[in-house]
Amino acid sequence: MLKKIVTIFILITALLGFAVVSASDVSSNKMILEWKTSKIWLNNGELCIMGDFTNRRSDLTVTKLNSFIVKIMFNKSDGSKYEFIGSPAKIPLCKVLPNESKRVSFNLGEFTGEWSSWITEQDYTFTYLRNSHW
Repeated sequence: MLKKIVTIFILITALLGFAVVSASDVSSNKMILEWKTSKIWLNNGELCIMGDFTNRRSDLTVTKLNSFIVKIMFNKSDGSKYEFIGSPAKIPLCKVLPNESKRVSFNLGEFTGEWSSWITEQDYTFTYLRNSHW
């Protein structure tokens, strides 16, 4: 009898775990997860970028950042412009709770260049879960 109860408990737990995992969705909707670049700098010849992801929804939890591609338009002090497109070799863990923000830094790899100002555009995909209300 005890074996049967333990087996049923394990089965129910596994089914609930599967339901939670299978309920996740992947999106690139910036109305759900918004990125704002706050800083770009060079560190030992590598271009780094920092910014904040803001979860704009109250009913979703962002669980993972799947991809991140950034286009940076650099303006030089002489008035010329150039563009850099890159993505990080490693994507850090990025869980963002409903209506909250998370600061993230990316290393975009080797870079030689100078700039006086910049503007960024980015494309990213992320995984999210709808929050359960018991």
